[in-house]
This record gives sequence, structure tokens and C-alpha cells, in this order.
Amino acid sequence: MKEEIIEHIKQLEVTKNIEILLAVESGSRAWGCPSPDSDYDIRIIYKRSRSEYLEIDDKPDSIDYFHGALLDINGWDIKKVLKLIRKSNATPFEWAQSPIVYKERDGFKDKILDLCTYYFQARHTVNHYKGIAKNSMNSLLKDEIKLKKLFYVLRPLMAAHWIIERNEIPPMDIPSLLNIITDKSAANHIQQLLKIKDSANEDYVHKVEPIITDYISNQFEMIHSTQVEEHSDPPNSDRLNELFKELIEN
Repeated sequence: MKEEIIEHIKQLEVTKNIEILLAVESGSRAWGCPSPDSDYDIRIIYKRSRSEYLEIDDKPDSIDYFHGALLDINGWDIKKVLKLIRKSNATPFEWAQSPIVYKERDGFKDKILDLCTYYFQARHTVNHYKGIAKNSMNSLLKDEIKLKKLFYVLRPLMAAHWIIERNEIPPMDIPSLLNIITDKSAANHIQQLLKIKDSANEDYVHKVEPIITDYISNQFEMIHSTQVEEHSDPPNSDRLNELFKELIEN
């Protein structure tokens, strides 16, 4: 499948007249919790020609491409990505950490991750993850839900906890995030859920145990009650502009 994905990436560059700077896996395969029938969630960062950035009319800053039932390619223009990094948006933070890379311009991941670290603001990123977890909570209104949706709640809660505890960008994958959980019973139970998901298809429905509902409830309470310090003077855009100019001129 990797060869097919790379071929689709090459075709996108031609049909959209772009250069893809980074193409990575961003869904359950990168999170460390894929199912046997998981699709491929490819996320790209791309640039256009220098002349297009000098035109008065703005070009679209995102691309969506689907092929069959398993391949989902979605991505953003580098200018949009850099603006999101300035806002300490967690999405570029995650793409720059993905363990599955299909294409990368030399050194690009490290440059982006360095910028993410520099512009990281704990409060903004905690709120990002808290929002994701809260929006996914609708799936937990029933005793039995798709297991994949349960991880849509667990992963952002662990990420927010990581930021509160360590004041740093959290890892994107669930096995690494488990290290932040002090309740070993809950951590062990989530590890068991990962094993189940590894062999269960995407439509597998799971009965949510009290240990997990209690953990989720406690995490929401902790995150809501914690006052995360906000930078009084966020960094300016100089470093972002420097990379942007370097990329569009080369």
C-alpha cells in the first residue's frame, strides 16, 4: 500500500501544481491503535510556486483527495500551517511527529517541530485537546460504542494531561501517552483496549467499563479545574517568516 500512496502523492503534485514538503500518516495507524481494516489518513504540507504567492487573489489553502474506501489525503498550504503554528495549534505538532512518513523534503520535519516547540503555548494547546475530547463525548452517551470512537476521547485527554503535567508538546501516539497516567489500573486497561483494537475491525462495538468512564470523568474534572499559565508575550513571527521565505525561494 505504501507504494500506491506514494504514487498518488506524486500525481497530486502534478495535477495541483504543488510541491509536497511532507506527507505523513495521521490517524489510528500513527496513533498506535489501528484496526485490521483501518483506512489510511494521509496528511500533507505543500507549497506552490513563488509567483502564486505574489498574486493579489489568494489561492485555496487546503487540498482534499479521496481514492476508494481506504485512502484519504488531506493537507494544507505551508503558509496556513505556519500561521497555525504561531497560534500553537496542535495539528501541525502532531504531523511533525508522525512515525509514518511517505515523503519529506530534506530536514523539513525537524524544522517544523523546532518551530512548534518555539511557539508552543500550553493553554492554547490544552484547550485544543479539551475541545476534541468534549466533541467526541457524544459517542459515550451509550454503554456500548465503537472502540475507535472511545480512543477519540481518551487520546486528547491524555495529551491535555501531558501538557498540564510537563508543560511540553505531547507525543501523538497512545502508547507513549500512557506514560502520563498515574492510575496504573486505568493505564493497564487502556493497554488491553489497544490489544482488542489491534484485532477488531473498525465497526467493533465495545461495552465501556466503569474504570474507563471514571477515568474520563476524572480527567475532564482535572483539566477543567487546572489554571494553565498563558504566555504574556507570545513570540513574534520572525522565525516563521524566515522559513516561509526560504521555502518559496528554493
